[in-house]
Amino acid sequence: MTMNEQALAEIKAAWQQYRTTEKYGLEFGKVCCEWREKFGQQRTGPLTKGTGLAQILSQLNPPCKEGKAYYWMNQYEISTGAKAAKPEKQKPEAPSPWTPDNEKRANRSEPIACMDGYKLLAKKMLEAGFRELLKKKAADQSHLWAAKDWAKLRLDLGDAL
Repeated sequence: MTMNEQALAEIKAAWQQYRTTEKYGLEFGKVCCEWREKFGQQRTGPLTKGTGLAQILSQLNPPCKEGKAYYWMNQYEISTGAKAAKPEKQKPEAPSPWTPDNEKRANRSEPIACMDGYKLLAKKMLEAGFRELLKKKAADQSHLWAAKDWAKLRLDLGDAL
């Protein structure tokens, strides 16, 4: 029995055991790690294609994806202490509620106390935009006047229109 046939037989048995009874694939990972060490790639290049662990994994029935095998190999190495586990990501702290003291935008102004202040500001903005559109002749002058009057009335009377 050649080395490849022996590897195929052992990995196939571990793969079948993992698929049927083993909850975690640590035993499968162990067998794969052992054969990875035995196959240790001495040379690289186009002539080495199909001569390692990946080739044997593809011959299994059903085939085992390399990613799954390397995952369980990694888990096995972590469980034996051969490899250190990655540190868990720390959850960020919950942000504190907003207060004026922790405001990031130092130039932020105080809010306007009542809606009348916002209405006055909206009318000024409406007038400025109206004047700019008149200068640019962006639309018919009579339509601009009608739109400005409608918007001012809408601001003054609200939903009464």
